[in-house]
Amino acid sequence: MITTGPTLVTIVHTLVVLTGGLLGGVYFAFSASVMPGLRRLPAAQGIAAMRAANAAILNPAFMLIFFGAPLGGIALAILAPTPLVITAAVLHVVPSLLLTMLVNVPLNNALDAADARDEQVWKHYVRNWTLWNTVRAVACAGATLALVL
Repeated sequence: MITTGPTLVTIVHTLVVLTGGLLGGVYFAFSASVMPGLRRLPAAQGIAAMRAANAAILNPAFMLIFFGAPLGGIALAILAPTPLVITAAVLHVVPSLLLTMLVNVPLNNALDAADARDEQVWKHYVRNWTLWNTVRAVACAGATLALVL
């Protein structure tokens, strides 16, 4: 008996589930533990820690999952355009990728430019960044669920 192995659709599907799940996990971990921990710090310490985290996350491993989930989702939607696959692709592209570029990155840039001792800037940042990050986490979880179903 000759087996042909997994199809391209199966491989892409698996990779999108994996990258999307990992990406959602990163977002969830930040919203559930990292940000609440940083929120407890004085502004100067919290801002310094967040600046360091923002710099550290710009690495190949994170970029692979950050771009892999939405690009893989788009590829999968082209290869196997079912309603759940299209939903997953939209959830990876719009809330995850676009929110990052339009909301979270500008908040990070504003934090970089802010006075590190400004408690109001820090409180505003933590509240808003965490809110939109949680939206990204929920979107990735929804996308992963759609692909599993």
